[in-house]
Amino acid sequence: MPDQTEAGTDGEVGPRLRQLREQKGLSARQVAELAGLTPAYLSRLENGRVSPTVATLARVVEAMGETMATLFAEPPGPQQPVVRRADRHLMRSRGVLDSQVTPGWAKRLEVLESLVDPGQGSSDDLHTHAGDEECVLVLEGELDLYLGDERHHLGLGDSATFDCRVPHRWRNPSAAPARVLWIFTPASY
Repeated sequence: MPDQTEAGTDGEVGPRLRQLREQKGLSARQVAELAGLTPAYLSRLENGRVSPTVATLARVVEAMGETMATLFAEPPGPQQPVVRRADRHLMRSRGVLDSQVTPGWAKRLEVLESLVDPGQGSSDDLHTHAGDEECVLVLEGELDLYLGDERHHLGLGDSATFDCRVPHRWRNPSAAPARVLWIFTPASY
C-alpha cells in the first residue's frame, strides 16, 4: 500500500467520531463512561490529538451503538461494485493503517487490508466485538494472534479463522511492517 496517501486518516477519525456522537444526541461524558474512558481522553481523541488503539476505537464506536464499519460509511448514492485502490477509505489508528477493500454499502462481508507497523497491534488487552466470524491472512511479514490464552504466530501466507466473540488481540512482533487482510462476516466490525 505504499502508493496510497494517508490523507483523511489520522485527523479524520476523531472528527468523524464527534460527528457520529452528535448525530446520536449523546454527550461526550455518556460515551466516555460507556467506553470506559475519561471525558478528557475522548475530547483529545475527537480533536485528533491522540491516536487510539483499534480496541479503544471499537469500544467508543460500540458505546454509541454502532460498529467500526460506520467509520467507513459512504454517503448515500449508487452502490458501486468496484473499489479502486486509490479510492479506498483509509483509517490510521496507532501504527495501523486500515484500508477498506469492500464498498461501504456491503452488509454481509467486510474486507480490510491493514499495514501494521513493527511492534504495533490492536492493544494489550483481549477484546471481542460484534459479528460472526473473522479471518486474517498474512500477506507480508508476521503477526501474533492471541485467542484467549493461546498465542498463534502467523507468517507469510498463514491464516486464522475464529469467532468474533472469542477474546482476542494481535500485534506485529517483528522489526518490519506486516500487511494483513481481515475478513469479517457480517460487515459489522
